[in-house]
Amino acid sequence: MAFQKERMSSYVDRGNKLIADGKMKLVEKGLQHYSEKIISAISPYAKADAGLIVLVLRHLADEVERGNPGAKELYEGMKKCINAPSLTEIEKVKKANRR
Repeated sequence: MAFQKERMSSYVDRGNKLIADGKMKLVEKGLQHYSEKIISAISPYAKADAGLIVLVLRHLADEVERGNPGAKELYEGMKKCINAPSLTEIEKVKKANRR
């Protein structure tokens, strides 16, 4: 049985069509989708590494912007009009099982 890798059509392309109609929900859904994927990829993490995670995410954002013309401009425009999902962190203290 072969499993297909998930492929996404662009939230931005589909969202731009809806923005023209005054609807932002699809772009917000895309923001939620990618936020959840990133959070699940980095969780759990050590609290002391939070600054390192911020550094990595900002580095990735800079690299994505550099390699994709228009990405930074889209970000600048969208951050003014989109409702970003809030992040609720739950702190659990556990012994590390890896070094």
